[in-house]
Order: sequence, then C-alpha cells, then structure tokens
Amino acid sequence: MQSSTSMENAMAQMPEPGQTSLGGVPAPLGNSQMRHTYTFGIPSTSPLVYEPNLLMPRADEVETILRMLGSAQTGAVMLIGMPGAGRSTLASLLYQRVRQAQQAGAAAPRHVIWLTLGTYSTLPDVLFSLLDALQASEVGFFQLTAEQQVTTLLNALRRPQDPALIILDQFELLLYPEIQQGTAGRGSLSLFLNLLQMDLGGSRILLTSHQSPYDEQMETTRVRSYLVSRISMPEGVMLLQQYGVQGSPEELSLLWQRCSGHAFALCLSSGLMHLGDIALSYLLNAPDYQPLWNGEVTLRLIAEIYRHFTPMQYAVMRALSLFAEPVPLFGIMMAVGGNAIPEPAVQERSYTVFERELAILVQYALVQRVINTAGMTCYLLHPLIRQYIQEHYLEGSDRSNRIFGNPAVTDASSVPAPDSPEARRAALMEGHVQVAYYYQHVVGQHYKPRSQRTTLQDVGGLIAMLRHLCLGGRWQYACDLLFEEELHESMVRWGAFNALIGLYTALLPPFGMLQRQDEALVASHLGTLYGRIGEYQQSQAYYEQAVIIEREQGNIRSEAATLTNQGEILRQCGEWEAALACYERALVLEQQQPDLLLRCVLWHDIALLYQGAKDYQTAQTYYARSLALAYQMSQEQMGNKRVIILSNLGMILTNFGVLLYEQKRIQDALALLLASFQVRQSLQDPSLGVLERLLMALERKIGAVAYAQLYQAAQGMQQQTILRFIQEAQ
Repeated sequence: MQSSTSMENAMAQMPEPGQTSLGGVPAPLGNSQMRHTYTFGIPSTSPLVYEPNLLMPRADEVETILRMLGSAQTGAVMLIGMPGAGRSTLASLLYQRVRQAQQAGAAAPRHVIWLTLGTYSTLPDVLFSLLDALQASEVGFFQLTAEQQVTTLLNALRRPQDPALIILDQFELLLYPEIQQGTAGRGSLSLFLNLLQMDLGGSRILLTSHQSPYDEQMETTRVRSYLVSRISMPEGVMLLQQYGVQGSPEELSLLWQRCSGHAFALCLSSGLMHLGDIALSYLLNAPDYQPLWNGEVTLRLIAEIYRHFTPMQYAVMRALSLFAEPVPLFGIMMAVGGNAIPEPAVQERSYTVFERELAILVQYALVQRVINTAGMTCYLLHPLIRQYIQEHYLEGSDRSNRIFGNPAVTDASSVPAPDSPEARRAALMEGHVQVAYYYQHVVGQHYKPRSQRTTLQDVGGLIAMLRHLCLGGRWQYACDLLFEEELHESMVRWGAFNALIGLYTALLPPFGMLQRQDEALVASHLGTLYGRIGEYQQSQAYYEQAVIIEREQGNIRSEAATLTNQGEILRQCGEWEAALACYERALVLEQQQPDLLLRCVLWHDIALLYQGAKDYQTAQTYYARSLALAYQMSQEQMGNKRVIILSNLGMILTNFGVLLYEQKRIQDALALLLASFQVRQSLQDPSLGVLERLLMALERKIGAVAYAQLYQAAQGMQQQTILRFIQEAQ
C-alpha cells in the first residue's frame, strides 16, 4: 500500500469483503495511525462490538457509499435516517471494509479514524482528537480561535501523502445541542459545516445524523447525503433467522412488513419473542398483540419488552439509562447496588450474575457493547431505549429494589405518588447520585494531585462526577467541589472553555440552584468564557446577571472583578468607551477594598485598551505599572496563587513586548518576549505555542542573521530591561 494513495483511488479499488467475519472490530493496526492519545469528551474511537453472525453485510449499500466517497467532487457523505434505521451499523460495515483493505495491503487511505460523539462532546475536542489521530496536533490548539482551529484541521486533511477517512458517528449530538442539558458553548459549528463543503484533498468524511443540516441544494456542494431507511426483505428474513426466530417464510416476511424493514424493530421483535417466550405466529396474530403493529412500532415494541424484563434486567436497564456515556460492568453494579464496595468474593459472584444478564441483553441488541477510549469493554443503551426507560423510570422499580436492597427509592411513603412526574424526577435524581458515587470511586482510584494534572483526561472522572451530581440535584456540593479542586483555573489554562461552560450551565437556573454569592461567581465566569469563544451577547447577559447579584450582596471585590472581565470582553468587541467605563468603575471599587492581583490585571487591561487606540505612551505607562506589581508579587507571594501570578506576569511581558515591537523598539521587545517565554515554559503553559509562532514570525521578518544577533543581545539583558521599566513605573 502506497501512502500517497488518494481517497478516490482507494475507494474505487476497495476489494469486496472476503470470508473474514464482520462481527466485532478488526484487531488494532500495528502502526501509529490508530493512536488516540487525546479523546476527552469522545466516548469511543471504534464502532460498536456486534455479536458474531448477527450483522448483515449490506454489501450493495456499502458499495454505493464507497462510490460516493470515491468521487473527486465529494468531500463528505452524510448517512441520514430515523433512529434505529441502522446508520451507525452501515458506517461500521464501511469502516471494517476499509480497515480490512488496509490489513490486506490493498489500496486504502492512510488514516482511518472513527469517533463516536456523545452528549458532552464539544467541537474543539472533536477537532483536536482528529488532529491527534492524524499526527498533526498542535501545541496551544485550544488557545486558537475557532476559525484557526478549523483551518488547522483543513490543512491536515489536505496533506497529499496522508489521505484520511474520518467517520463521525452520532453527529446529530453536535447539530442539535439544545436537546441536551449542559451542552452550551459547543463552538462555531457553522465553520465546521463550511469545512465539509471545501476541497479536502484526498481525504473524506462520513457522518451519521438524523437529518442533514444543509438545505435541498446540498447536491451542488461537496456534501452528499444517503438515506438509510430499511433493510431489504431477504436481509431482514436472514437477520431474524440468525437471531433464532422460527417461523415459516411467509411469517418472517410478514414480520418484516409489520416492522417496515426497520432494522432495530426487527431486533426488538426477536428480543420480545425470546424474553417473553412468544411464538412468531402468536405475536403476529393474537388479538393481545395487534396494537403493537399500529403507529410507532419500534416504540411499542420497546414498551412491550420492558414489561417482560426480570427484576435483575429491570435493575440493569434502569442503571444503564442513567449513563450518557459507555460504562464498564463495575459502574453498572455500583449504580444498581449502592455506593458500598463489596468484598472480593461477593464482588466476583456479582460479576458472574451481571455478566450473564448483560450477555442476554446484548444478544438481543437491547444493550450495546463498545470498547471505550481506555480499551475497556463498556455498555450503553440505544438512545430510543434510554429515552423510554427514563420516561418510565419507576415501572418495575419495586421488584428490583426489593431484590437489591437499594435504599434510594424503596420508601414509597417518602416520595410523591408513584406515577407522578415528581416521583419519577426524584427517583432519577437519586439514581444519578448513585452514579456520582461510582465516579467518586473512579476518581479515588486514579486521582492525580492538582500539581500533576496536565490535560483534561486527568480530570475526566471528576468532571463526570460533577455532571451526575448536578443531574442528581446536588448543585451546591458540585459547585463547592469544582472550586475546591481548582478546576476553573486548570480548564481555562488548558483552553477547555466549552467543557467548563457545560459544567457552569448545569449549576445555574433553570437547570440548577446555588447560594446567591456562588450564583454570581458562576455567572461572572460564564460571562468571561462566552466572551472567550466569541459569543458576546451571551457574555454580556451573564455579566449583567452577576453584577446585579453582587450589588445586592454588597460584594465590592467580586463586583470589581466582574467589571474588569466585562471590560475586557467589551474591549475585544471594539466597545472602547464602555470598556473604559467598566475599568474606571472597577478601579474605584478596588480602592475601597484593595486587591493587588486585581489591580495588576486592571492596569494591564487598560494598557491593552490604549494600545488598541494607538496611544502608545499611555499604554506603556499602564504596562509598566502592571509589570512592576506582577514582578513584586512573583518575588514575594509564591503560595497557592503562584500559578495565577506567574501566568499574569507572562501575559504582561508578552503584550508589553508586542507594544514595544509596534514602536520599532525591537531589542527591548525581544527581551520581554524571551522573558515571557521562560515564565510560560516553567508553567507548561498550553499557549506557549502561540508565543513560539510570534517569535518565528519575528525571525522571518527581520532575517535569520539579524534575529540571531538580536536574540543573543536580548537574552543577556532581560532582567535589566524589566527592572528599567519597573523603575519608570515608580
């Protein structure tokens, strides 16, 4: 296989599937293209694990999609259709087909990447996971603007020697974030949709979604759609036979017709017959089952199956419905049995019981298996089943609770009427608290001290715990834990703005409820975060909400901090006068309750304001004041605020250096920029890459020889230059 094989050539030459079983996922390749080191917010980097011999090859449809992807005029194909139609299955078949071609040394793209999106996936995480898998990740990626992030991916996809096939499963979770809680701030999705319509070179992207985000003129773009509606009658009959459904050809064909060829409905029919010990002829003809075949057949089948679960199966399915992400067996056990960790012998017996029940549920496609990003076998529910169980969460709970002794919902007298929405909501919240206990256990097993955390993956379990605490109504506890663990500072430093927005949004009304002072603090942080991702209207709304509460509480210091941050966002919007008004009001408040760190930030932000207005002298005055104060604090206070102080110092040195460069004071500028580089490097600052690019641009502008001379001179005068500006400030 030549690495330069273009996507269209690779797709055109793709061999027919051989005798290799299509059940399951091919063994990982031995090269680096399967490495996925950054997968935060991505539930899986491989398709579902299907049971052997229970997956129809659907060869004609796979061939059609391969031809579509092979067209030189096509950059992306969307598999669209109603839930349960088999979009993800079809994408999996195509993925396996291409992987098998790779393993056989046939023509194929160099990179074949699968990402399953989840409830909390954000666009920046998706983009960086793709770049990481393409071996094109970039330091400081999360500090880039949304436009720069998308452009970085586009450049990686266009590399002539590295064609890629990317499959994004459940893409609708990015398209329609409003249907999920805690998904605000997913980034500029329109930029990514524009990317799909561009020339991607030899690369191609396959997406699964309920419907296309484009209008009817989509055929004029590089994005094409393929409707996945039903499987053929012969394939449907074969699927039923492989599931062990016994009946005459006429009866099997009639069941296919009753299910309208809907793949998931056929699987559910099989599960109902096996779990309920129902003969096919009785299911089709008995008066009791005639209502099944009217209206939404798939949903009616789910409801009927739910009534045939054993108490153990009820408990497992209810526990799984609480997880929006794939969960290992131990997580299900904890969600069912409570937060106490059983003795090893008891735990081993429980594993056997749960594995047996899960095997039955997996066998009939009621539970799905997947390999998560850590390589563990995990379980999850089909979205349609998960939605149904949550809407009928209390049905059967009396039997499962008696068996497992779960105290969460056993006392019927302590909750509203069993069939009331309030009772169901209370039971769901208690269930999410149980899930939070599981993630607390995960955090305890893999806890990293704050000083050792370097990426979001180091706090993945903690973030999941906070999310379930919020879903469980424990908002104040989640808020206290978030700040106690200093997640805000870490996630901002890593550029995880969207993920942090999701956490904060879950804490505030209408989703959550906090003490008023914490509500103001979270709203203020949200104002800053929305400003950082360019959603200025949302930013100002949250700032105004925070200021109202802070004034109501008489919290002068917090109001000053909020006004400072609001002024910075207004400055970025070009609202010069409004920004200056915020800064001046904040300075007045800071004088009433002095805060050196806040004063340092204020002077720096005012300097940026005057720099933008080309008033270099005033800007230098404020930069010098800010630098002097930051330098003083860095020498005197190196306790729990060390990282914040040094981060501010690095930021001041960088922007002061840029100001000096604009004034043609190159040597002084370079001295401050090099000093900033050292500070940021000591902090392992993710934004270091931005400064590196700035220095590289400076070298290109003035020439390598002149830059080398200036670099040597500036290196030896960093401290002297800093002290000179500090003296000017005094």
